[in-house]
Amino acid sequence: MGGLYADPVLYDILYTPGTAAEVDALERIEKRYTEHALKENRMWFEPACGTGRYLRVAQGRGRRVAGFDRDEGQLAYARKRLKCPPKNLFKADMVDFCQAFQASELPPHAPTFAFNPVNSLRHLPSDAAYVEHFRQMSQVMAPGALYVVGLSMTDYDWLFDEEDIWEAARGPCRVTQLVNYLAPEPGTKRARRETVVSHLTVNRPGGEEHFDSSYDLHCCNISQWRRVLKRASVQWVDSCDGLGNPLGERVLPYQWEVVRLSSDT
Repeated sequence: MGGLYADPVLYDILYTPGTAAEVDALERIEKRYTEHALKENRMWFEPACGTGRYLRVAQGRGRRVAGFDRDEGQLAYARKRLKCPPKNLFKADMVDFCQAFQASELPPHAPTFAFNPVNSLRHLPSDAAYVEHFRQMSQVMAPGALYVVGLSMTDYDWLFDEEDIWEAARGPCRVTQLVNYLAPEPGTKRARRETVVSHLTVNRPGGEEHFDSSYDLHCCNISQWRRVLKRASVQWVDSCDGLGNPLGERVLPYQWEVVRLSSDT
């Protein structure tokens, strides 16, 4: 994808602020929905962990952590900042990670709680890829473990392009990201594709740099999402807001989807 994702330092600067509050929400969800037996000696597991910002906070609060990412640069950054065995952070793709998990020598079914925030799952290209991802998660996680997925649901009756700005600084480096979200186009090949266009401005003492990139995210509304879970034999548990509180029947621009993985694999 290039741009922000190609530089783990810039990515970590821009997105680390607010991570502790998101981990607070994950802790509330874990406490509310996890069986007591799974709370003992628990391990948090993150597919597509990037720079490991969530895992760093979780580890600082006493949890064992593990994760994977397909980008070696992001993993190298995470390994330097996490105090865990190298095997706990391994290179893999979200639809092809079982063998890498086994090769890492992590104990079978060690992770007891998993999470996939900020639309990371939507980088997968199709419902079939979602199903395969859940199938493999059920193979590596503890039986009946919770998996919390952060998603923006699509309302196909209310489609429009959007724009957002993110800003953060660390020391003398300031990063600004202007993001445009191009809505799906019903009746076309882009009916379930949201295109994200990113313009990054980086200010350092040596000057200003600009980086552009774009990528697609797969779209689901609530009905499509629930059909994916059914196909994957995954139990929907609840939907929660950004603080980890149950939503009831509401749908937010971004929410935590809580599912329980199959226990018979």
